Amino acid sequence: MAPKTEAGNQAPPRIVGDRVLRFSKGERLSHWVHAVSFFVLLFTGLGVYSSLFQPAMAIVGGIHVAQVIHRISAVFFVVVVGLLFFVGNPRFHWRWLKFTFNFTKSDLQHVSAFPREFFGGHGNYPAQDKYNGGEKINSLITIFGTIFVTLSGVVMWWAPHFPPSLVRWAYPVHDLSVFIMTAAAIGHIYLGLLHPDSRVAMSGMLNGYVSKRFAKAHHAQWYERLKNEQQNL
Repeated sequence: MAPKTEAGNQAPPRIVGDRVLRFSKGERLSHWVHAVSFFVLLFTGLGVYSSLFQPAMAIVGGIHVAQVIHRISAVFFVVVVGLLFFVGNPRFHWRWLKFTFNFTKSDLQHVSAFPREFFGGHGNYPAQDKYNGGEKINSLITIFGTIFVTLSGVVMWWAPHFPPSLVRWAYPVHDLSVFIMTAAAIGHIYLGLLHPDSRVAMSGMLNGYVSKRFAKAHHAQWYERLKNEQQNL
């Protein structure tokens, strides 16, 4: 019998043939809402940031339209993703947070070996859980970057309601946070689309499943746990 979701419905088996379910529908929705809204915010924000980018805002109808789109996207970036921690099947989101803030010795070993893997090799590190050390660092950048971007953005949006000194600090905090998140996003895209060893993981964010071979090679600890749970049902 398949395990049940929190809503009481039958959940799909996590291991099916030569595929392993890595991300639920809720996790995938959260990821894509966050990703799309972030890049819309980045594009429209460049027009607000500097007049050098304002000619490009003609794509969306001009700088004033870009400012409106920026604020609407900000709501999606914060509110929609935030709601997915409480509606639908949120347990996977809370597990992600739990994994992210539980940095283990094996995660540190993965991070130390990650540069070699980033440039096309395969690092020597112990079996990893659902999220490896590199993914946890990327998640931490996402979490804290989102917090700082959101708080500074609120201050900038409603600047008349805040002390001038706080408003002045909000701008560099906002810009630096976006810069760090953009750098992390570029690395993330490279690994997901171009890296010869990890690009196969992209299927996990498209249909939820990755190959059993990939799961064993990159997340052996997680795979073995899933296999044992499924065998004991």
